[in-house]
Amino acid sequence: MSIPIGGVAQQAAAIDFSAERIVRNEQSSVTAHVNAKDDRWRFEFMQPQGGASIIIVRMDSRTSWLILSKRRQYLEVPVEKDHRLVVSETMEGEVSREFIGDETLNGYPTELFEVTVAENGVTRQYYRWVTKVQRFPVKTVSKQGRWSEEFRRLIFTEQSPFLFELPRRLDRANPPIEVQPSANDMRMKEGYQ
Repeated sequence: MSIPIGGVAQQAAAIDFSAERIVRNEQSSVTAHVNAKDDRWRFEFMQPQGGASIIIVRMDSRTSWLILSKRRQYLEVPVEKDHRLVVSETMEGEVSREFIGDETLNGYPTELFEVTVAENGVTRQYYRWVTKVQRFPVKTVSKQGRWSEEFRRLIFTEQSPFLFELPRRLDRANPPIEVQPSANDMRMKEGYQ
């Protein structure tokens, strides 16, 4: 059965969870412990990403804190696309889905779908396992096997709000976002027009 879908992914209802998130592509594999509460996420990386061992994302303030644990510093930056955690049943740009069957994955009863997505005029296909109760995407794999995202050791439970606060005793490594110079300010300062 094929189900046509509107073009925009629906944001999942706020759901608290913790899990090990593994994202793979042809060049790399990134593993992080994730805690999520409403519009706040915390990623603790096995291998630092861009020097940061922890990233705390606060959509309420549109801010990400990149914590440089070894230097006991943090960077405050605007939320970037790579910092977003999308855990909705549908995928962004989804145009159709076909039900494949039921399967238990990582301890959860799931429904497996073949999903077609339109991205920048290009059609891509994915396999997506969605939990039956929470409608949470436990695993997504490109049909060609070049990209995947999986949540292991997934636990749906309330997360402490303290996980999403900036730890004390860290020094700021950059000025606050509102006083950081833009690229245009830098060009003007250097005499470029």
